[in-house]
Amino acid sequence: MGFWDFFKSKDTVSGVSSDLEQTSEINQDDVKIIDRNLFVKDEKSANTPGVQSETSWKRIFDRIRRNYELEGYNDALSTADNKYRDDNIQILKLDLEADIQEAEIDIKEYLKEVEFHINSRTKADLLDLVEELESKKAICQERLKIMEEIKLDITNETGTAVRIILAYKRGFNKGLAALTMADIINRKI
Repeated sequence: MGFWDFFKSKDTVSGVSSDLEQTSEINQDDVKIIDRNLFVKDEKSANTPGVQSETSWKRIFDRIRRNYELEGYNDALSTADNKYRDDNIQILKLDLEADIQEAEIDIKEYLKEVEFHINSRTKADLLDLVEELESKKAICQERLKIMEEIKLDITNETGTAVRIILAYKRGFNKGLAALTMADIINRKI
């Protein structure tokens, strides 16, 4: 017991020590919590609309991998109409094209910055840094080519972009089949 503790009431001193004990217990519990996202890839969060990847480049592939089958199934249950299906497929294509345009803008802006740094660092004789910048530039140019191919795939309905269309149609058809099974085939007459 310190000199100043002599003047405090016994309840105050014990209250402070119990608060410290609770705080230390909470801190020990907080240390034991491990972030689930470090070890488990949550499919729902990656496939959920509105959840954005860290880069526009990755958003393109997140959009391609999303669970369109489930989306098509749910759409068929709400509106079982082929015109509605076709309109939604067109919207999905346009969304992918918008993501590609955004990524192209980001990459082209980045390439301009890289080009500036290449010129600037070349003048400063930082050759190793210039080589690294040239490597980054080559990667970005390759990504632009890949995005051009994906845009052609969307237009021609070929390649990886077809995955969106096929998955959505498959889900939509499953939804139509489920409606028929529930409403017609399994009906007791």
